[in-house]
Amino acid sequence: MHKLLCIVGPTGTGKTALAIKLTGQEPSILISADSRQVYRGMNIVTGKDHPPGTIIYGLDLVDPDESCSVAVWYDAVMPHFNQAWQENKQVIVVGGTGLYVKAITHGIETIGIPVNQQLRDKLLPLSITELQKKLNQLDPSKFANMNNSDQNNPRRLTRAIEVTIFRTSHPERAITSRTDLIDSKLIGLRYYDNSNYGSKIHERVLTRLSLGAIAETKKLMNFASPQALSAIGYRSICAYLHQIISYDQMIEQWIHDEFSYVKRQLTWFRNIKSIKWYDVNKGGYDYPKN
Repeated sequence: MHKLLCIVGPTGTGKTALAIKLTGQEPSILISADSRQVYRGMNIVTGKDHPPGTIIYGLDLVDPDESCSVAVWYDAVMPHFNQAWQENKQVIVVGGTGLYVKAITHGIETIGIPVNQQLRDKLLPLSITELQKKLNQLDPSKFANMNNSDQNNPRRLTRAIEVTIFRTSHPERAITSRTDLIDSKLIGLRYYDNSNYGSKIHERVLTRLSLGAIAETKKLMNFASPQALSAIGYRSICAYLHQIISYDQMIEQWIHDEFSYVKRQLTWFRNIKSIKWYDVNKGGYDYPKN
């Protein structure tokens, strides 16, 4: 069985520090699961401040003017997984992007299935009822297993049709579960008392501003894609540089966006019942190997 440890949780909880510490307990490699740190040159705002000499895979995968997705990340990091497992090393995945973690622990059925623009153009004029009927004809079980929101979302229905047609014509791409191949453990770090967390997030934002976050953003605005600049922190700084908001409003918005992201992260990870949670406020915790 391949050994996998995932350290997850919201931003600013010390996940990377714990991961680095645990690499000293047994031969391991580190993989970042952070969708904001995949871009080269986007270092200060995203908090890419890892200790010198620490090798973390999954960082700096694309330029800021390129698009990125979970499939791009997955294809980039899987060779490192396979190499580590061949050498009987543990892989430690650390980060707060739940979709990236899910791609490794459980697999994502649509990962790597390309966009079929010709099909999408053909489906675009169809009503929701017509899309529902088409998907139900192609794959009744898929349609039945979609929640009510997705069943009435034309984008979700279109993607489901696209995936179904692709998989029918490529049976070799059938999805297999990863759970029988990987001995995975998931631990989470979070603050159960937010009184200290608020000041920590505030301090992180001010520190990144002092390190040159505005200058970094100003440079990126010349060529980075809207997708890259929509990341937390950058969008607030862009609004400030465009004189839409004041400096103080920029800080307030950045902090607010961080907390909104924390809520989304916790909502995602709360659905993974196998995560063992640790309270950062208590301090002194140490995750046992076994």
